[in-house]
Amino acid sequence: MFTLTKKADYGMALLSVLAQKGRTGRVSLKNLSELGLPRAFMAKIAGSLVEAGILNSKEGKGGGFSLNYEPKEIQIKEALEAIEGEVEPVYCGGCPVEGECGQQDFMGRLTGDINGLLEKYTLEDLIK
Repeated sequence: MFTLTKKADYGMALLSVLAQKGRTGRVSLKNLSELGLPRAFMAKIAGSLVEAGILNSKEGKGGGFSLNYEPKEIQIKEALEAIEGEVEPVYCGGCPVEGECGQQDFMGRLTGDINGLLEKYTLEDLIK
């Protein structure tokens, strides 16, 4: 079964909350923990999104995280890469039957197709 990691799942939950608020909305770690998301883990995920330029961070009273762009301008692929690193659902390399099994070409096409879909969808699609 192909699944997203818990880190990606929580990151997408954070981005979904922010997408609902729009570019000017803000959410704090306290707000996220009140939703049941683990505060320390969310801080790390949000930090990765800030580093990638997807989120803005403001400290102090009224602080928190906000989107740097409109939800329709942020691709799901871009967000997942900021959270997890390169999106590569299938990796052929270092396998004992590498080059012998015949599936490398197919897996390469599958990875390309999945990445194409992730590029097609944006944060706006999360909240439709």
